[in-house]
Amino acid sequence: MGPARDSRSSQRGQALVELALTTAFLMILLGGLLDISRAFHYTIGLEGAVRAGARRGAFFQSTIGQTPYLDDTDIKTAVDQVLAGDGLRQSTASTSSGCLTPTDGNTWVNPPYSGSAYPTTTNTPTLYICYDTQGTHKSGTKSSPPPPNDSTYTGSDLLVVILDRYGLIGGLSSEYLQSGASLTGIDLTAFQHFAVQG
Repeated sequence: MGPARDSRSSQRGQALVELALTTAFLMILLGGLLDISRAFHYTIGLEGAVRAGARRGAFFQSTIGQTPYLDDTDIKTAVDQVLAGDGLRQSTASTSSGCLTPTDGNTWVNPPYSGSAYPTTTNTPTLYICYDTQGTHKSGTKSSPPPPNDSTYTGSDLLVVILDRYGLIGGLSSEYLQSGASLTGIDLTAFQHFAVQG
């Protein structure tokens, strides 16, 4: 009777240890899946925001012969409205004096961009607006729209970019991905080109 009881007791102890190890692994996996699904939702929100901003800036109002929203303030407002609708923070306009520089040298100013271009704080979208990426008006800021019947930007390329660092909260944090490294988040990029109407 004694040896059989000891055998059952040790089996229960082994099962308890296996349950604890399996539960810990499953919790890490669940946290990682939550992070990935949240990052996907966040990316969709950023893409919708840049699309709305670029569409707003490129809009031509025929009754006044003007692109009345082709300026930083109006584009940023359109971007922030979509971000707020998705429950995301409003964007911070970049203070740089020009467009982003792609690391692969493409002439359309498309990604990839240098890691230093991304914000250092997580979940703080940084907005870049580039006017006429293929022409001569590549200024980083534009305080007012062109006057009525001004065709300077008509047909030119408007590029709206958001760079963000998505903060991880679950099982994909740095201790699981890279031992000894400090991973503060995943770099996310959303960009949209629109031809300015006129």
